[in-house]
Amino acid sequence: MSAHLGHAVTAFVDGELSDERREQVLTHLTHCACCRAEVAEVRRLKSTLRGSDGPSVPFDLSFRLLAVSALPPPPVPVRRTPAARRVALPHGIRRTAVGGAFLVLGLGGALSLAGPPPRGPVAPVDPTSPRFVFDHGATSTEVPFTGLDMVSVSSR
Repeated sequence: MSAHLGHAVTAFVDGELSDERREQVLTHLTHCACCRAEVAEVRRLKSTLRGSDGPSVPFDLSFRLLAVSALPPPPVPVRRTPAARRVALPHGIRRTAVGGAFLVLGLGGALSLAGPPPRGPVAPVDPTSPRFVFDHGATSTEVPFTGLDMVSVSSR
């Protein structure tokens, strides 16, 4: 399929274009030999397909399809032996077990929603205090605030 008309070629051959678009395609076909050849090829292909017989279908195909779509036989009920039955718990024990399970689930959900315990208070750090500057200068080789004199800070 050429890039000029694209899918409009098959729509043109099938007669599915609007009048305005059909006129545009006809105008293009008068100037473009490549697209004219493509339209002729599509017309030849469609006429070949119309003239050919359909695919041959085996005679027993419909019988095989009906056999596939037929309903399966109904299931055969299986009888249980009395030993295969479960013993039901008394109503009071079952109610207590279900209540306990809900209690555990509720407590777990409440604890997970509450989150971790709060952290303890932390003393604020004031980096402008002279003691902080002195301690920082003593433990490192730098003085963070160059405007302060280390001698005057250490005397305080």
